[in-house]
Amino acid sequence: MKLHNYNSFITESLQNKHSYYLPTYEECREMCDNNDNLIFYESKHVLDGYDISIFNYRLASYNHFNKPIPNNDKVKAFEMRGITFVWNKDGSLYNRFLLLDKFFNLNQTPCSMYDVVKDLTIKHINNKEDGSIASFVKLPNGKMYGRSKTSFQSDQAFEIQRIYDTNKDIKTLVDFCLNNDIIPIFEYVSPTNRIVLRYQDDELILLKLRNNKTGEYLDMDVVKDYIGNTKFASYNNDKTLDDLISLKDIIKDKEGDVVHFTNGKMIKIKSKWYSDLHKIYTEDLNRENCLIELILDEKIDDIIVQIEDKNKIKDIEDLSLLINKVILFYSESVDDLLSKYKDDRKVFVLH
Repeated sequence: MKLHNYNSFITESLQNKHSYYLPTYEECREMCDNNDNLIFYESKHVLDGYDISIFNYRLASYNHFNKPIPNNDKVKAFEMRGITFVWNKDGSLYNRFLLLDKFFNLNQTPCSMYDVVKDLTIKHINNKEDGSIASFVKLPNGKMYGRSKTSFQSDQAFEIQRIYDTNKDIKTLVDFCLNNDIIPIFEYVSPTNRIVLRYQDDELILLKLRNNKTGEYLDMDVVKDYIGNTKFASYNNDKTLDDLISLKDIIKDKEGDVVHFTNGKMIKIKSKWYSDLHKIYTEDLNRENCLIELILDEKIDDIIVQIEDKNKIKDIEDLSLLINKVILFYSESVDDLLSKYKDDRKVFVLH
């Protein structure tokens, strides 16, 4: 298929209302197993006696998301970014909780190329906040628990829960949403959780609302009576896609923008200023230890999209695969030790 025909085909399909493939728990497990738990993985947790599974990914490429299971074109992995399953105590499924679906930088993947998205209608543009993704789940006993992308026990998760417990507006909004099967998705920002941008206060900034049944992103007016003084990611809807592309090379003190189209699709446009602070355009890319740090910090997406050397991209992808294998090896070693000593620290220390 010629390139211009290929782009026209994708653009035409994207103009239709975006549908979200929401995998079952069994399909999430199959995606993990078919990738040797290297790319996609499950982490298990227990809260108030309820079993919880969170799925996530390590260093996945577009092809991993688009076709996670060989010889199966149906199953997609774009929700394997924190999708969570909560079980009743009898082992039956209580509910599945979505997070943000995986979306990409402009010109990073076939579905985010400029020629593919340039004619889509922009619904809104919001500021790309520079913190940690945050959301909540509701347990069968009615309790709400905050979480980061991968954990209920991380420092970020504890702070997310603290804000929920102490901020009346956040609690009112979260309770209303989860009681109505709406997922509120926040960015946790804090002076002590600094990535690049400096924030003055500990806050949960509301990014998106999702229908937990369909995956559809909802307008904020759905919760207008429950929002209180909750802070939103700032919107800037008077710009075109070309405006944002032109501005990305000159704006400062800003990570970038998230463009949300009317069909549900989203893309990211990062500012050059922000990218430079992550050493994307420096000689550090030739240093393996710096590359490893960027890969482990999940900043590799922002690097690859700005590299034109195909051999360099291949080297980075090979290094990512090697890191995945090392992570899996040590993860399995730790699991074996925990199994051997049955989580008894005293016995472990004595041996």
